[in-house]
Amino acid sequence: MSCVNIMPIISIILLFTLVTAQPNTHDLDLTSVVKNLQDELHRLKIQVENLEESHKTCVSSLKSLGLVHRKRLLLPENYQSDHVAFSAHISSGFTAASLGKGHEVVYDVSDTNVGNGYDNVTGTFRVPSAGVYGFTWTICADNHGEIQIELVINGRQRGVNHVDSEIPNDLDCSTAFVIEKVNVGDFVFIRSTSAGEGLFMSDSRARWSFSGWKLL
Repeated sequence: MSCVNIMPIISIILLFTLVTAQPNTHDLDLTSVVKNLQDELHRLKIQVENLEESHKTCVSSLKSLGLVHRKRLLLPENYQSDHVAFSAHISSGFTAASLGKGHEVVYDVSDTNVGNGYDNVTGTFRVPSAGVYGFTWTICADNHGEIQIELVINGRQRGVNHVDSEIPNDLDCSTAFVIEKVNVGDFVFIRSTSAGEGLFMSDSRARWSFSGWKLL
């Protein structure tokens, strides 16, 4: 639906109608001519009023649909998308002996890596864009497994969790979450704080995972 300014159109119609509607003054007296013009003006006035009312209705309908005087929301010229998010997991179960104490955990399968900050060879996330981030990680023990894990940012512990399946054939998982303000180039990774014991599960039942995303 579109509404246009109808007044120029009405003016042209009015002028054309008045000129063409005039009778031959040689055949009619002046009084008759005036009467005809007055009747024609009255008819055109009614038409104009009807058109104006239709125009108002049209504009009102467009406003109700939000199509009149709606501002366009444009991104600033210097806008740059700096969305960052990653998620990775360990592809298979492993033993405590294969990890050891003080070793970085390598999540070898990268599921999501927006911003390309995560390295699935080293297990380290290098911050590509400064801001406030959320980090979460899950660890799972299987068959009398036990270990303590920490989140490390630039060599400092920023979070920790522990898992212990207690008895053979038992299963136990633990998930931790932290929010940290980090800068470009900061290193974030998961590391064991104890030697641990037993087996650790990372398969279709439950798995070790490490994720992070930029909040602000």
